[in-house]
Amino acid sequence: MNVRTYIKAITKMPILDTHGLLGGESIKVRLSLFAVMLFISASMVFTQFGYVKVGEDLHYGAYVMALLGPIACVAILAGVFWGMLEGILAGAVLYVHAHMFPLDIVEYYMVTARSTIVLYGMAGLLLGMLFSIALRKNPQGRRRTFYLAVVCAVVALLSTRAFVDLGLYRMAERENIEFVLPLMGQGYAEAQIVCDFCIMLVVCMACDWLAAWFTTVRSYVSVRTLFRTRLIATLSLAFVAASVIAYIAITVQATRAAHDNIVGNLNYLERQFVRLRDAQIKSSPKSQRSDSPEDMLADLQSEVIDGYDLSDGTILGVLDGKIVYSYNPDYHVGQSIEDSFGSGAERMVAAIADTFRIRVVVYRDGTRGVQLGVLMSSRPLGAKNGYVVYAMPFSMVYAHRSETLLWVTLIVFLLLVIVYILANRLLRRLVVDPISETNKSLAKITGGDLDVMVCETDCVEFTMLSTGINITVDALKGFIAEAERRNEQDLATARAIQEGALPQAFPAFPRVESVNLFASMNAAKMVGGDFYDFFELDDHVVGFLIADVSGKGIPGALFMMAAKNEIENRMLSGMGLAESIKAANTHLCSNNEAGMFVTVWAATLDWETGELTYVNAGHNFPLLRHGQGGTWEWLKKKCGLFLGTFEMAKYREENLMLQPGDELILYTDGVNEAFSVDEEEYGNDRLDAFLAEHNDLRPKELVQALRADVGAWAEGAEQSDDVTILVMEYGVTSGA
Repeated sequence: MNVRTYIKAITKMPILDTHGLLGGESIKVRLSLFAVMLFISASMVFTQFGYVKVGEDLHYGAYVMALLGPIACVAILAGVFWGMLEGILAGAVLYVHAHMFPLDIVEYYMVTARSTIVLYGMAGLLLGMLFSIALRKNPQGRRRTFYLAVVCAVVALLSTRAFVDLGLYRMAERENIEFVLPLMGQGYAEAQIVCDFCIMLVVCMACDWLAAWFTTVRSYVSVRTLFRTRLIATLSLAFVAASVIAYIAITVQATRAAHDNIVGNLNYLERQFVRLRDAQIKSSPKSQRSDSPEDMLADLQSEVIDGYDLSDGTILGVLDGKIVYSYNPDYHVGQSIEDSFGSGAERMVAAIADTFRIRVVVYRDGTRGVQLGVLMSSRPLGAKNGYVVYAMPFSMVYAHRSETLLWVTLIVFLLLVIVYILANRLLRRLVVDPISETNKSLAKITGGDLDVMVCETDCVEFTMLSTGINITVDALKGFIAEAERRNEQDLATARAIQEGALPQAFPAFPRVESVNLFASMNAAKMVGGDFYDFFELDDHVVGFLIADVSGKGIPGALFMMAAKNEIENRMLSGMGLAESIKAANTHLCSNNEAGMFVTVWAATLDWETGELTYVNAGHNFPLLRHGQGGTWEWLKKKCGLFLGTFEMAKYREENLMLQPGDELILYTDGVNEAFSVDEEEYGNDRLDAFLAEHNDLRPKELVQALRADVGAWAEGAEQSDDVTILVMEYGVTSGA
């Protein structure tokens, strides 16, 4: 296994192959998150929040690692790799900043590549790994919070311990451990652990909620919400950037002004010292002259420094590690540097005095307690170990920084709020409103109103969109018109075929004068599912039937043709009526993938004897009139189930002897279930009443009158079903 394969195998381990809570998102989302968090990390560093100090006295010693917040955010959302990379780069920024402009002497001396780049990189790696383990089974509720808290506690403990150990190691390397040891948090490490833990836990819980919200709303978020969210994020980053830039600019300006002040004062003191020494040389004989630095410093204090207005600054004359004069009452002549500033301070101050003109040191500001920040400069005064120290505390250097920064950030915030309001108004005016109007037009178009025109022409893009939609709709109207034309042609052809399949020649049985039969079918659509049929079975028996298919339109018409042919063929084959219906049902069930069915009322009539044999397979009950002008009777006997569904269905025949003048009417449910505009049904009672009033009509007249009555009842309402009627009169010649 070569090195590349080995590394690839390692990175594919379950504990490392994790992409965080946003693992299902694109690389663009995770890269954007990483960039934002890195920007926030850099902003924290340059605004002195890379380390946050805890405590108020010389032994405050706890440095909260605030950068663990954004590192934890990236680790839980983007996974192990991005969390480790965030830690490395954030640590690198902190490392560079500590050497360019350290916050205090501890930061300057203890911040190394190991305590920043390595430490934070390992923290990001560890956070990503532990989060992948804790959230692998996607716990919920309190258990999820507990797991997050455990991860944050472990990383806070290990990071704090590593931070302290690396700092002590660094101090030991530079032999300054005696001076810095009191500042390393003896007795305060617990505070640092708690603070680091709280920062990470709050950030992780917020990220967990945001990830759940993001994955929930991303699929249906509106343009306005998406724009507002991203605008707020962008303006927030701009606000942070502006605050950071303002903070850096104010700090640099204040530092430069203090530097110029200190250098100017030191130059003045140096000139006064030279003037004083030259005056002493001229006025005193060589034998009486003292060139000791201690005397020179004493003379400088008495003749130059006393009465010199330095505000809050401090001037010290130092010779061989002892103060030989002091402008600050907290530092006494004869007091050693170590007594003034603590263990190891002599080496620290001397090293800084020899090396730097301005650097941060520990400085005791009498009324304000211990400061961990001053600007200090020194000048040698003609002796190997003699120099003047001029120190200015940070409380004086940056006295107006917070106030100035507050006003700057307030102004920036107000400007960004104005930008947000104006951007939202522009978005609504230029994008949201045109899109809404376009969508309203599209809703009407998709609802069937193809005459709607989209007229959003405020900009080139919407003009092109409107034109494209209108052209598309016009083309669609053409396609629909062409499709309707072809469909009408096809339906007309199908209607002609269907009408041709139904017998249209009347009288129905020209050679049988005792049977007068008339029928008609009016489809609800161009083609229908109702049908009727009649035919001669032998020299003294005729057959006729009426049927209603469950479907309408072309599907119903196709099933109607199959059912009609099947029933007709079975009845013409010489089978009994019940056997014919049963055989037709068996065939229709075996080839009925669409699940359609048909109700049938079929009969045979021996016109010589008047014997009527019929089978009612789930159809509407017919009515029989006894004699010319007689009353109507319902034939309410069912002989079996409808055809096409139950293959094992059985059917029985019913027999009836007709007398001359008897009339039989058959119909489909398009008659009795016709609805008026008030959605009232025609019904059997109304059919009964109609027939009672028209009991003297012959078959053709009765069919036409009933159709007209049903049509008048349903006038104004859409025809809901096919209307088919068949009337047969026995014993009276068709011409009578």
